[in-house]
Amino acid sequence: MTEFKDSTETNDDIDPRFENLAAYALDALDTEDERREVEALIESNDAALAELNDFAETASLLAVSVPTVSPPAHLKDAILRLASEESTPRVAQFSLASVRTTSWWQRAFQLRLAVSAAAAVLVIVTGSALGYQNNQLSNELDTLRSDLITESVAVADLQSELMVTMSDSDTKVASMKSDMVLMEDDFAATSEMVVHQEEIVSDLTTANNALRQTLRDQSWLTYVVMKEDYQVESWLTSYTETVESEPDASGLIAVQVVGNQAVFQVHGLQQPQPGFAYTLWLMGDGTPSPVAQFEVSEIGSATIAFLLPRPLMFYSSVRVTQERLNGIGNNPTGTMVLFAETN
Repeated sequence: MTEFKDSTETNDDIDPRFENLAAYALDALDTEDERREVEALIESNDAALAELNDFAETASLLAVSVPTVSPPAHLKDAILRLASEESTPRVAQFSLASVRTTSWWQRAFQLRLAVSAAAAVLVIVTGSALGYQNNQLSNELDTLRSDLITESVAVADLQSELMVTMSDSDTKVASMKSDMVLMEDDFAATSEMVVHQEEIVSDLTTANNALRQTLRDQSWLTYVVMKEDYQVESWLTSYTETVESEPDASGLIAVQVVGNQAVFQVHGLQQPQPGFAYTLWLMGDGTPSPVAQFEVSEIGSATIAFLLPRPLMFYSSVRVTQERLNGIGNNPTGTMVLFAETN
């Protein structure tokens, strides 16, 4: 069976000299000059003759493949007569003789090949149009692919720049974190140094205040001892039987030679419990007599001047206890820390 040429081939693949072969095969040329040109071509060119035969074969097959339509009334008898003479369609083959004698083609054209010819022309034109559209779409697709490649390159460049920026940012953040850690360490060291210096200053302040208090106490003791009208009457020591934590505490009572002025001085006492204060008592003359409630300095010193209710000889002893602040009763109830007999 003869192979058919692809009707979708573009006009670029067809020899320009063969452009009128299809119309010639369909007997559709407009002028006699065009017919003579085609006949001269196929007489001198075997390829043109083969191309013409292909067109004729295609037109013959299309003539029997299109749907059957009702013919006009005046053609019905002629069609039936031709059908009885030829049961199968014959494929038209062009030769030099058939070129000059076209009676069989004219009969076919008058019956049904007019439709086939139109269909063949439509196939050729449609194939050419589709080929052109395919070329256009291919060009547009190539353009889109080129644009896509360009965009891909641009996106890759942006991603690279973004990665570099992020890397730089991470490096800067890491450097800032490192600097922050160093600053925090320096701040902690500085804070610790400041706290230590504050502690030193506080200790110096405490020592200075204690020294001042000691100097005052010592000055007062020297004054009392050296003053002609005072004399030391009693030395108080720690009450070690019950208070072992006060082994170094001591005190004295100096009394004015003439009069009832007296001075009590103590050293080495610990700070009293919260809510408590030290109380000096005179004992042995009936009801115990609380002389004064006092606090001590940082080094446990205190100096209290007071008036004796009666001469010290009338009392058997003196003692110092811890009592509640502003809660002195008629008898000492707190812990005794100092004690001395007066006689």
